[in-house]
Amino acid sequence: MVVLIGILAAAASPSFVNGMRDRRVNRTAMEISGLYRLARYQAIGRGAAVLVRWTAATGQFEVRQARVQNIGAGSLIATSCRSIANWMDPALTDPVTTLQTEGIELAAVELRDPTAPDGAVRANADICFTPRGRTYVRYATSGDLVPLLGAVRVNVTNTRTGLVRSVFVPPNGVARLGL
Repeated sequence: MVVLIGILAAAASPSFVNGMRDRRVNRTAMEISGLYRLARYQAIGRGAAVLVRWTAATGQFEVRQARVQNIGAGSLIATSCRSIANWMDPALTDPVTTLQTEGIELAAVELRDPTAPDGAVRANADICFTPRGRTYVRYATSGDLVPLLGAVRVNVTNTRTGLVRSVFVPPNGVARLGL
């Protein structure tokens, strides 16, 4: 009886471990999707632009919000995506949250632009949401943000089992998890 239990445990162990890794990949994809949705909702709710920066070298997503400037008595001016030259400047923006993906065991994260047929892998990407629900993108940390015209895709891949979960950020900015 003990031998039979040992044999069953040994046979089930690899599939159990792979299942655990697949769940980590699913959870990471859901967190990335939630991060983009949070940024969009926060931009609309606060009335100020919010940017999500992806940096492949560090495996990090960083969310920053533009500061609302009080120009006169009672008037608030919300900065837009294009009016901030340096989104890392603490005088102009505030950090909201970060998501570190580099330390996730056996998971690879890549961001692909909307070019045909499968999109180019990008080392950096800034996706900015405006208070009116528009979405802008740039693939270099400097340069102009331009309107997003196709769906940016973030792939989270289990490097052992090959399971891929994709997060799509379309021009309307409502991030979706692909199945």
